[in-house]
Amino acid sequence: MSDHPAVINGSYDVALIREDFPALAMQIYGKPLVYLDNAASAQKPNAVLDRMTEAYKSEYANVHRGLHYLANAATDAYEGARTKVQHFLNAKRPEEIIFTRNATDALNTVAASFGGENIKEGDEIVLSIMEHHSNIVPWHFLRERQGAVIKWAPVDDEGNFLIDEFEKLLTDRTKIVAITQMSNALGTLVPVKEVTAIAHARGIPVLVDG
Repeated sequence: MSDHPAVINGSYDVALIREDFPALAMQIYGKPLVYLDNAASAQKPNAVLDRMTEAYKSEYANVHRGLHYLANAATDAYEGARTKVQHFLNAKRPEEIIFTRNATDALNTVAASFGGENIKEGDEIVLSIMEHHSNIVPWHFLRERQGAVIKWAPVDDEGNFLIDEFEKLLTDRTKIVAITQMSNALGTLVPVKEVTAIAHARGIPVLVDG
């Protein structure tokens, strides 16, 4: 993003950014569309729309399922995208990158795989009370199946995340911290770097719904 002409010395030219998104050129009730529901369904910039169109035109086939030209082209593009995400996230290997349909699917995948393998009766899962339903239900199901314990990190009366109270919840039975980066209901930003550092210092993995 830093190479984008709309980013100058760390500042953003909002008008230039809006030009990248065709949907934002729409006039709604005589005014420019303002769209704030990106956490649910994000509008796509031209670069994404153009790449998707190109894929449908010349690379559309099942990946890892055939040896014909289009199947190979689709597989190469698919794995190329995985490598780009690996580098963007500074992951050690491309195999660490798993594509899912959406955040809900990803959260359920982690709860079913990591949780099913590593969380046993009496083990603890730490969530915050600000979690989206999608980051609560999978752990509730896991609790019912495995006999795990869910512990809730609180917020204060103004909705601020209480990092000291969070730290007090961590024990030698804590197997994972699953936490939002920003509350969809309150708008509260969670200090995920600090949360992660505290958990990792105790050998506890962290899942961020970001």
